[in-house]
Formats: sequence, C-alpha cells, structure tokens
Amino acid sequence: MNEKLDLQSSPDRDAEVPLEATQKSRWQRIWPAMACGAGLFSDGYLQAVIGPVNTILSKLYPVSYAQSSAAQNVSSIAFAGTVVGQLVFGYTSDHYSRKWSLLVSTVILFVFAALGAGAYGANGSPQGLFAALTAFRFLLGIGIGGEYPAGSVACAEATGELKEGSRNRWFCLFTNTQIDLGFVIGTLIPMIITAARPDDLGLVWRLSLGLGVIPPLSLLYLRLKLKEPESVSREAFRHGKTPYWLAIKYYWPRLVLVMMIWSATLRTCVRRHLLMTVVVAGSSTIS
Repeated sequence: MNEKLDLQSSPDRDAEVPLEATQKSRWQRIWPAMACGAGLFSDGYLQAVIGPVNTILSKLYPVSYAQSSAAQNVSSIAFAGTVVGQLVFGYTSDHYSRKWSLLVSTVILFVFAALGAGAYGANGSPQGLFAALTAFRFLLGIGIGGEYPAGSVACAEATGELKEGSRNRWFCLFTNTQIDLGFVIGTLIPMIITAARPDDLGLVWRLSLGLGVIPPLSLLYLRLKLKEPESVSREAFRHGKTPYWLAIKYYWPRLVLVMMIWSATLRTCVRRHLLMTVVVAGSSTIS
C-alpha cells in the first residue's frame, strides 16, 4: 500500500497520467473551456457591429465622413490591431501565462468598447470624433487579437481533459459557434435599435457599440478563477525556445489555408455594413 501511495505522489508518475484521467468533476473540466473560448463571441460582435455603425455614420455625416478616409479607417483599423494582438499575446500566452494573457485581452476589450461608444471630438468636432473612434478601434483590435492565441488555444487545451469522443463537440461549441453567433448578433442589434428609434441614429450607433461591453465583462469573473491548463503546466515554453521553424516546416500548408480563410472572413466583415444600408436608408438623420 505504501509503495502504491509513493507512486501516486511521485512527480514523474503524475506527469504520465493522461489529461482526461485527472481527478476532476465534469463541470470542473467544462467551465475552463467555456471561460477560455466564449470570449470569441465578443470578438464576433465587435467585429460585425462596426459595419452597421459605419453605415449610420455615413448617413449622419455624408460629407465629412462618407467622402473621406475616416469611413475606411474606422471600419477596418481594428483588423490591424487584431494582427498586433495576435503576435503579442501569442508570445505572452506561450512563454508566460494563458490566464493573464486572457485577462489582459478581456480588460482591453471592455475598456475600449466603452470608450468607442462614448467617443467625442474636442468642441464637438466631427473630425475629432472620427480620430478618437479610429484610435479606440485599433486598440480594441489588439484585445480582439489576443483572444485567438490565448483563448482559442487555452480552450483546446482545456478540452483535452474531457473524455475522448466529446472534445471536438465542446471545442466547436465554445469557439466557432460563439464567434459566428457574435457575427449574427452584431449585425442584428443595430437593425433592431434602428427599427425602435429610427429618428435617433446617434443613439443607435453609440448603444450598438456600448453593448459590446457586456460579453467580456460577463466572462471576467470566470477568467479570474481560471488556472493554467494542465497541458501548459506540463509543456510550456517558459524554460525553452519556441520551435518556430519546426512548426513552419510541418504546418505551413495549414498556415497558408488559415491565412486564406482569414482574408476571406475579414473582407466579409468589412462589407457587412451593406446589410445595414437597407435599414438605415429610410431613417431620418440628425446633425
């Protein structure tokens, strides 16, 4: 019996235990995956909502906004921030902590979603408003980018503790389904608000952006309680070099395919505001 206990408490022995065999309840295995992956709903919503907002701003400011570079900057600058966020948080989540990378990206999301909703130009200047929106959207994009390497990867690692045969189902539910749902909701919400308040488009675009604060805030508590995924605790790159060239050598076809999909997705998001044009076309404008 003593020999058996010694084997169970040995660090070498623990390292050999399969992830799905760790002593945790079903809920203890599922909620970390949910907390890590469900943040992609925020990403989907915040990426999609800017299309309708861009259309509304073009109607409110037909000359100073629609006929200037501001329209393109506001609608697409978040994607530049997303790339920056993916690179920065990809490194920090691999070399330091998945949990704290997730927390920082979550804070960035709700802070700059709120600032974007309350953006204001000095002395009511429209150009100042557009500049502030552009800056806030870029910084928001950094938080969006952080969700992909920190949240999606941590979710995949957390599902490794689930029983074989159910992992992919939970992973898709907490990642792919969430971001797609965010895309749909981010397009529908401005339409619903516009239908309710067609004569107050200023309220419509600010409230549409402001509602983007709710999803990241709803996950903040769960992410504070997160622990590092078991696989990260065992195999993190904290004490070694990241094998970049080895990854490229073996996974470059998949990387190219993902880049192509990303390119198509981003183009779809940028053009999403065309759906909103039909709704806003008959609405009154405010100065």
